[in-house]
Amino acid sequence: MKLKAIAVAAGLVLAGPALADYGNGPDPYAPGYGFDTPTEASWGGWTRGDAGTVYAEWDSFTGGSAGTGSREADYGFLGANTATLSWNNAFVAGSGNLYAFSGTVQSYTINVTPTTAFSGPVTVALQFETWGTPIDYNSVKLNGLAPSNVGTGPTPPPPGEGFPSNPVWIDIPGDVTYFGPTSSSIGAVDLSQYLAVWTLDSAPASFDFAFNSTYVHQSFAQVAVDIAAAPIPEPGEWAMLLAGLGLMGAIVRRRNTGGKA
Repeated sequence: MKLKAIAVAAGLVLAGPALADYGNGPDPYAPGYGFDTPTEASWGGWTRGDAGTVYAEWDSFTGGSAGTGSREADYGFLGANTATLSWNNAFVAGSGNLYAFSGTVQSYTINVTPTTAFSGPVTVALQFETWGTPIDYNSVKLNGLAPSNVGTGPTPPPPGEGFPSNPVWIDIPGDVTYFGPTSSSIGAVDLSQYLAVWTLDSAPASFDFAFNSTYVHQSFAQVAVDIAAAPIPEPGEWAMLLAGLGLMGAIVRRRNTGGKA
């Protein structure tokens, strides 16, 4: 997975409050940021809206009462009967993001049910953006499974503290694809964009994601889900694979013969 620039150019830093991304903040798909469409992504190979694919994206969160709530996908909704994000211990701020002043952690679940059930292997991608307090990346699960991809992310700061100027990067489930400073209504904060990918041998009837923050004071800004049947190798690709395996077998046999001479 690619790691994009970790510093925002001066012209891209927001001067106003932290607001939902498409309407008032940085476009997460813009050059230099961390989101990808499946058309351009290394994990993709399809276009949103193609037959046999699912896409759901949330940009601004409304609904529910202080503490709990849910929201249907508001920015993109293709190939799904339902696409609902629910939250606990968070409220919708004036920015349109989800935030909490107190409590322990902010928790989120996403339920996506395809219009047409998948059969066979599938690729699933989850991308989200947070401001300030990061997600606990070890908590990110799809139907109880950790992401298939492994990458890196900055070590989370202690509760109530911000990231140091040069955070230590560690291995994590999934991958932080963008990390850099930006401005908010409460001062400078760190913007993080994250990617989790699952390659499943068989598709569930319902795709249920769950994750939570490391602490409160998180502004949860954006999330996108993409699902498609895993690609099946073309006949030519199978031929190349078999030829490669045959060549490897020949090399091993030759080495074994040489060792016995």
